[in-house]
Amino acid sequence: MSPEPFALPKSVLIVDDDQNLRRSLSLMLRRAGYLAAACGQACEALQHLQSGSYNLIIMDITTPENRLTLLPAILCMYPHLSVLVFTALWSPETALEIGKLGVQAHLEKPVTPGQLLDCVGAILAKQA
Repeated sequence: MSPEPFALPKSVLIVDDDQNLRRSLSLMLRRAGYLAAACGQACEALQHLQSGSYNLIIMDITTPENRLTLLPAILCMYPHLSVLVFTALWSPETALEIGKLGVQAHLEKPVTPGQLLDCVGAILAKQA
């Protein structure tokens, strides 16, 4: 019987304009065993994506830059990348919009750490 290959930790990129939230999410994900990077703007997110390998992006789509520019660009340029939309301004129109783009999951702020980690775990388990 051969040993199981060494599994690398899954890598998550967080994009949110709230610096405190970025720090909290990064810490929470790292404690759960994930690699986590964070940024506050769409241009930074694209730089991260070009220079690294990520399994999941968690992004707030409240800002027009993220909603209208970053999200469609990510889904087009990185079709293998799972996206979790995270926002405080949820509406049926938002759900319809992101559904048409192909977003895998969404969470409405505020969420508990358990809810977030359960959602992240479920998304990443589908990639295995």
